[in-house]
Amino acid sequence: MQSHLLWLGIAGHIIGFDTVLMQAWRIREPVMWLCEKITGNRKLLGMNLIGGVRRDIPAEIHDELLQVLARVEKETKQVINAIADDTTLRARCVDVGVLTPQQVIAYALLGPTARASGVGIDIRVDHPYAAYQELGCEVMVENGSDIWSRVLVRMRETLEAIRIIRDALRFMPSSPIIADIREPIPPGKVGLSSVEAPRGETHHFVITGEDSRPYRWKARAPTFQNLQGIPVMVAGEYIADVPIGLGSMDPCFSCTERLETVDVRTGQVRVYSKKELVELYRRRYEGK
Repeated sequence: MQSHLLWLGIAGHIIGFDTVLMQAWRIREPVMWLCEKITGNRKLLGMNLIGGVRRDIPAEIHDELLQVLARVEKETKQVINAIADDTTLRARCVDVGVLTPQQVIAYALLGPTARASGVGIDIRVDHPYAAYQELGCEVMVENGSDIWSRVLVRMRETLEAIRIIRDALRFMPSSPIIADIREPIPPGKVGLSSVEAPRGETHHFVITGEDSRPYRWKARAPTFQNLQGIPVMVAGEYIADVPIGLGSMDPCFSCTERLETVDVRTGQVRVYSKKELVELYRRRYEGK
């Protein structure tokens, strides 16, 4: 909910429609307050633990949650109705930044970007995890293949998220919130996990090490994959349409950043080992 409303505001700002920015972020703010009330943080929630979650949702705030959901749902529908026939917005978004279904498949694009081009992939349905087998999830698909279709997919997904949260509260079992894991995790085991994040599939790969600790871990965020489709999406478009075309993918560049060390005098690229990084840290911060 908060991610899609955040994106809608930024998208409006990119094309100079700041009324959308102000309204979307106003609607989003009570959601952030609830995140802070439940987890202690607005954005970096820190709730997941191995085998469960850090804390439960107190029953005494269920009514407040439902009231906020009702308000967000009502106001999100008002925004959808307001922008549906806006001629300026449609002029900037309809038939702009097109990605055909064939291109989506060829470049393995993900999430709302793929679903807005008629490719109905969603990990929550294709490979259900957590409680999605019980709660279900409607895959929101549009066939326009353009920026406007990406707007519609995210708005429909926001309303579906509200439905999922309501049902989760209604059917929440009275059970422990974390499994009792006492057996050590043996080294050399491989784990894979895929979840449907707001931007699309997020994959995690881990190899276990000694003392029940990870030896190697790698994550692939959906932005990394979706960026592969930008060249074909912007080909032949006006330069003024490139920012909103890129923005329509909701890219998170921090998810794709990689670090390399370059000597500015020689241009030599250096890759440091873990041992070297530890030694650099100790010299810098421990005086060793």
